Amino acid sequence: MDRTRIVVGANGSGGSIAAVRWAAAEARLRDTDLRIVVAYQRPEGQQENAGIVHAAVAAARAVAPAIEVRGVAMPGYAVPVLLHAAEEAALLVVGDQGRGGMFGAPADSVGKQVATQARCSVVVVRGRPDCDSGPVVVGVDDDAADAVIGRAFEEAALHGAQVLAVTAGPGARGKGAEVLGADLDSRLDPWRARYRSVSAQREYIDGRPDRVMVDSCRQALLAVVGPRRHGYQGVLLGEVGSRLLRRAECPVLIAR
Repeated sequence: MDRTRIVVGANGSGGSIAAVRWAAAEARLRDTDLRIVVAYQRPEGQQENAGIVHAAVAAARAVAPAIEVRGVAMPGYAVPVLLHAAEEAALLVVGDQGRGGMFGAPADSVGKQVATQARCSVVVVRGRPDCDSGPVVVGVDDDAADAVIGRAFEEAALHGAQVLAVTAGPGARGKGAEVLGADLDSRLDPWRARYRSVSAQREYIDGRPDRVMVDSCRQALLAVVGPRRHGYQGVLLGEVGSRLLRRAECPVLIAR
């Protein structure tokens, strides 16, 4: 199945409008269409829902007037509605829920739930309001999947950005000295060869990986993480992914 569509959740909040704008910009870069989904539980709120859809579509078209944008309001709780809408999507985007949350879900829960349950990659748009520059940050350790590193290079190529690959943990700097003394970096060089326009830097930093990654994202364009292991349903994010969803100062992409 050729998945190209981007799906974004909206609820009229500032966080969801930021997510819509981010998703529209990504759809423009990928030359694909965008579907905006509003979940609701109260049928009597049809007029309000229509207003939310209209405002979100207008925000998307202001960013990317040439792409196809479709907005729809669907009955149900936010998480299952969004998961269903994104079954054939390449990317599902949601905003930082802040205090209010989306309809049918507690504040801050939607991003984590769709990140662990969606079949496609998920972006939680959060952090600084001007995340349009800086590197694409990706964590690189012994468990990091090469596909996640590759996704960081893909996003960097799309955005004209650099890749910052961070290896963190006790003694990371000492390990880094050994690796940097070698002629090749086995984790990054295959992707450097594939994405020749992307400059990539690797940093080795002592400290807890989750805290190091949050610090590394303070001036980043995007953070890319992958699931740590499969759970009974969906995936588990691990300490790094979970902390980034709560504290990152840039959008966070959970790559599949």
